[in-house]
Amino acid sequence: MAAASSLLLLLLVAPPFSSSAVVRPGRFNTQAVRSIINRSAKEFLKDRAQQGVTDFSGRRTNDDQLGSSAADTYGAFIFELSVGTSPQPIPVIMDITSELIWVQCGSCPATSCLRYTPLDTRTFMPDLTRYVGCDTQYCQRVVPGVQPKCNAQYPACRYELDFYAADAMKPTWYTSGYLANETFNFGTASVAGIVFGCSDDITLPDLAGSSGFLGFNRGALSLVTQLQITSFSYFIAPDDTGYNFVSWNWDEDGAPAAVGSPKSHSTPLLAPTANQNPYYYVKLTGLLVDGQLLTSIPAGTFDAQADGSGGVYMSTTLPVTYLKEAAYNALRRELVSKIQSQGVIPVDTPGDLYHLCFLTQYFANVKVPTLALVFDGADATMELTVKNYFFDLPDGQTCMSILPSTDVSVLGSLLQAGKTMTYDIHGGQLMFQTAAGVPAQPPVPLIATLLVAWGLGLQTLL
Repeated sequence: MAAASSLLLLLLVAPPFSSSAVVRPGRFNTQAVRSIINRSAKEFLKDRAQQGVTDFSGRRTNDDQLGSSAADTYGAFIFELSVGTSPQPIPVIMDITSELIWVQCGSCPATSCLRYTPLDTRTFMPDLTRYVGCDTQYCQRVVPGVQPKCNAQYPACRYELDFYAADAMKPTWYTSGYLANETFNFGTASVAGIVFGCSDDITLPDLAGSSGFLGFNRGALSLVTQLQITSFSYFIAPDDTGYNFVSWNWDEDGAPAAVGSPKSHSTPLLAPTANQNPYYYVKLTGLLVDGQLLTSIPAGTFDAQADGSGGVYMSTTLPVTYLKEAAYNALRRELVSKIQSQGVIPVDTPGDLYHLCFLTQYFANVKVPTLALVFDGADATMELTVKNYFFDLPDGQTCMSILPSTDVSVLGSLLQAGKTMTYDIHGGQLMFQTAAGVPAQPPVPLIATLLVAWGLGLQTLL
């Protein structure tokens, strides 16, 4: 029988989970998922109304080995992990488009580092002897080639990770530090040798109450790769009253974990090419409005290109969805036509050609056209609710939470809300299932619960 380890992080509540291994409880703290998404969505749809078409890209560049990170918003999932042999609780953001695990480390004298995070941000106090050297494969992953900052006096591998704004994909903020390895504690289970970034310089002004990022993409330094995670799932509640969860499984012998359910839909997860960042790509084939396929979308609109451009990938940190401009324009025209036929016209905002908004008081009486995403697969249509693609702003407007992109398409967290999303990495499938109802409140007042089914321990990674 395969020796398996399974980790289930319940951010308030999760679906039933079964295992023949010993289950050991623990506790985590978390922030409200929906409030973070709502705040971020307001920034996208209101504060950036005149930025035009966004130039997103999934292409990998020589100086972007860890995958680009969006500085415009922060993750739907923030929970605490304990780091170190004398465990220190650190809140982190789970990000399926980031590779590096990094946390705010050490004190920051004004003369030695630059840090814009709030003063009460929790900080990991590292063991300075546990650095990762410049001659390791991990350092080559972060800083390929010659390590200019490495010498006998400073042997630790230094990194710098840029965060990109959504308007022009230009670096606006960054974090830098050195690579280290430490013991990460998942409830009562400890895994030694996890490679992560110990950040001293952090110019991001706000991390939504967290102290760093938990990289969850397909890259070599992500937690997915380091723990050899075979599948993970999450659920984003469709409103403030629901409960949310994140879970993952790993299996040391490589046997597939039990994932999905008979009622779930599935589509292949596409392996990223050498020119793409290690994201979770899917093949989107079309859009349905009121059950009718939008035939005005040009063939190949959602396809990835040989240079790494194009394609469609998933995100938990972007609240809104970006569609390639040709698809966005076709969708916008169809929605405007159907809504306008009911006597409700879009808000006319001078200079803003790329945001579709209506006055909420009139939009509330509209029969909103249904929208569904068609993916590659025999039964792979994702039906959406109105809240998945329209968002109420506090200024009395309701805006479509889908925006145009010149390059890649990105499916954000608002669009995924209300569905259990399962990434079967071993089986190469993305599964999604709409919740039958809001999960019941847990019988005990736990902010979060960790269940660990622990088999044989993982091998140290260094």
